[in-house]
Amino acid sequence: MAELVTSDKPSTGEIVIGQVKRVERFGAYVDLLDYPGWEGFIHISEISLKWVRNIRDYLKEGQKEVFKILRVDQHLKQVDLSLRRVEKNEREQKIIEWKRKQKVSRILTILSERANIPLEDLKKMVGEPAARRGLHLYDVFTEILEEDKTPEWLKLDDNLKSKLIDLIKQEIKLKKAVLRGELILTNKRGDGVEHIRKTIEEALKLAGKGEMVSITSIGPPRYMVRVEAGSQERAEELFKEVVEKCINLIKESGGNGQLVKKL
Repeated sequence: MAELVTSDKPSTGEIVIGQVKRVERFGAYVDLLDYPGWEGFIHISEISLKWVRNIRDYLKEGQKEVFKILRVDQHLKQVDLSLRRVEKNEREQKIIEWKRKQKVSRILTILSERANIPLEDLKKMVGEPAARRGLHLYDVFTEILEEDKTPEWLKLDDNLKSKLIDLIKQEIKLKKAVLRGELILTNKRGDGVEHIRKTIEEALKLAGKGEMVSITSIGPPRYMVRVEAGSQERAEELFKEVVEKCINLIKESGGNGQLVKKL
């Protein structure tokens, strides 16, 4: 239930999302969105590695930004922040986590309204079983989207399951990774064209659920292979499987195959 619950207090070195509420001459005050009720201050010296003439060139009221916590005052519920100490990969990862957290929160809030179930009760019904299994709700939701069904361990009535699935489809749009390549397939036997057709048919079967494989002629013996998958890693794996399948099958039939280039 990591998307729903955070620690009640921040820690030194933590990467957080903050919203600038006031900019002054030597620094800015920030509300910590991960920790409601906590305030941060970022001194002008912690904004950039370059000399900062005007803080507003970097931070403006209402702006959301990623910061690193330098010091924590538990008694005053205040922290000192840095912008310049946040690494690029830390910033990118935090933004992804924040957007996913917001998406999960939105789905559960809307589901609460549509199903007439208190939000806190719904968080327990959905979030706690996921947390016990060490799962993030966003990952659970994307799996539901891909499988078009809820996992067996998520004990919800059929009506609630249906509403949840519909909401996930509405709110989460998965990005697809696409790879293309040019393949040469030849078979000089009298029935060579038929063997090429069967080779392509078999290769197309390698696409899993939510994936796509197409092999189209761009002028025999040249064919364009296109694969689409849920991640770059899976797309690379699927592309390799398709190409190897084509080459192996066409060679078994007495022909030849070769990957000319990967686009």
